[in-house]
Amino acid sequence: MAIAAQTLSRLNTRGRRLPVIAVCSLWLSACISHQHLAYEGTPANYYAVPASYNDYYAYAAEYPTPETFRLPFRQLEGYYVHGIRFPSSEYNGQRDNLIEARYFRSLKQDGRPKPLLIVLPIWATHTFPSTVMANGYALHSQGDANILWLQGDAPLFDWFVLGSASTEQEFTSELAKASARFRAAVIDIRRLLDWAETRPEIDSSRMGLIGFSMSAVVAANVAGNDSRVQTAVYVMGGALPWDILTECGVPAGFMGKRVTSNLGWSQEHLRDYLREALSFGDPARWKGRYRPDKTLIVEGTKDTCMPAKSRETLWRATGRPERIRLPYNHWQPFLAMTPVGLNLLNNDIFAFLDRELLPAPLQAEQRDSPDTERIEASTGAMQISASSSEARIGLQR
Repeated sequence: MAIAAQTLSRLNTRGRRLPVIAVCSLWLSACISHQHLAYEGTPANYYAVPASYNDYYAYAAEYPTPETFRLPFRQLEGYYVHGIRFPSSEYNGQRDNLIEARYFRSLKQDGRPKPLLIVLPIWATHTFPSTVMANGYALHSQGDANILWLQGDAPLFDWFVLGSASTEQEFTSELAKASARFRAAVIDIRRLLDWAETRPEIDSSRMGLIGFSMSAVVAANVAGNDSRVQTAVYVMGGALPWDILTECGVPAGFMGKRVTSNLGWSQEHLRDYLREALSFGDPARWKGRYRPDKTLIVEGTKDTCMPAKSRETLWRATGRPERIRLPYNHWQPFLAMTPVGLNLLNNDIFAFLDRELLPAPLQAEQRDSPDTERIEASTGAMQISASSSEARIGLQR
């Protein structure tokens, strides 16, 4: 309550006066109680490392040797933050076909390698969730974890290019390019895991992923095809990508309406077409390859972008893991990552990561909730500057 009042006071004193009713509505909606369901299964009866994986996400590239570079941002206490980049072995659609990330290397000297959390972007869309998570967990963990924040200014699916296709051949060609970029993103992340295995400061037996919206779908495909992912958090993700692309609103919905209009297809014909083209991007395909006891799913029960069937399928395919259900649509849960929402979602995710990613002795340490002022300052300092991502709209509504 006090945090919300302080936030409202700041908005008024800085001249950004918002209607009181609107601010209160946002605050109240973010404070509605949510369901937090525990994992109650037996992982030994569900998960086993496959003897072999599907070749779809296979790659032959050698272990990368990234270029490191300085970032024009102030450092976070307890970390040395710098950039790394190296060429993708596929065509990922990013600038100069590079894999680029910001690495928060812990400076804590206790003689132990630290776990690694890889934070995924929502490609070419909102940088807010990944900014808050990368900076927030670094501050929260106080140097007990290394953080690798993957960048992604270019889209995996360019909805406007796909929607402008005037022939089936053109649509097929553009969809194949988008599917290839999705595959490249999965392989890029696996190669970041390759790099992490070579770093003496990283405990490669404790590597985790977190993704949001489209990147949650990507993260689930990584976890389903790489046993090195020990811990995973999927925020507002889903399975059955053909259902997501045909039922989501702007801009995927724009693509669907334009394609059905331009090509004379029904929505069901488009769905069937996408099902065949995107079948290897479906997390449900890798059922039995997930660690349900080390997985957290966050979803909105009123999410129309990730339909109920997609959300339920992801939960079941990953072994019915721990689940947080918020009574919101696709974008509203991110309010719970702000002071307006009392940072409720941050705290839930941080607690899960403390328990499942950090070594046992560190799990027992009592951690304070992240200091709002410090997180606001650090995320402002580390926020991506104006780029193509700010001019695009993605899956998030």
